[in-house]
Amino acid sequence: MLKRIIAGIIFYPAILVLTFFWASLIIISGWFPSAKRNGVSCRGHNMSAIWGRSIFSVVPGWKVEVEGRENIPAEGDPVVMVANHESMVDILVMYFLYTQFRWLSKESVLRIPLVGPAMRVCGHIPLKRGDKASHEAALQTSAERLRDGVSMFFFPEGTRSEIPGQMRPFKVGAFKLSAECGVDVLPVALNGTGKVWRKNGKLPDAATVRIKVLPRTRLQDGETYEAYAARVRSIIESALAGMT
Repeated sequence: MLKRIIAGIIFYPAILVLTFFWASLIIISGWFPSAKRNGVSCRGHNMSAIWGRSIFSVVPGWKVEVEGRENIPAEGDPVVMVANHESMVDILVMYFLYTQFRWLSKESVLRIPLVGPAMRVCGHIPLKRGDKASHEAALQTSAERLRDGVSMFFFPEGTRSEIPGQMRPFKVGAFKLSAECGVDVLPVALNGTGKVWRKNGKLPDAATVRIKVLPRTRLQDGETYEAYAARVRSIIESALAGMT
């Protein structure tokens, strides 16, 4: 328990200081058109990645291991990235893949001072849960990001799983987007994030997070979106079983 308290004492001030510093730099970078690609800041994403990796580096007992880097597409070869969702730190660990991507975020998050403006500079997309028009607009903007050569990242479960390793059913939005834009889905298995920071937890735990990037796939002939989503969920579930 003492180690968790010490980690918490380090984590909370660190996230405040690092977020203030990097969010401010990202916002400033957005003032320079040369830093943007079609209105979206790739430099901002790179700075966000440093922010995320820095947080992991300062918390005692937090480690990240990545397998399958050869499956990460080259820049300009966009995919729809999907992963299981266990913890609020899932996005942070995705920055260890060292690749450009954008994601959908609750609209309320983009109203947080500094954080919201920085996310908008990077090109992340607001989503109002339960609002059909907002969902359709978010998917349309996601398609624009893919056409611009930038990958999109989704948690198809929609919310964090209650029990680490036990995924919820996958929603079909990301898979429909993949098929309609003619790009592959890149499955990613995250193991251990639910241990370093448990759902509704107040203090971090020491643990190693393992990321496994799996081979890309796409809609098969005659396959429904629901079957596509279920198949990719099964791929990730099988990978997780081999990571425990």
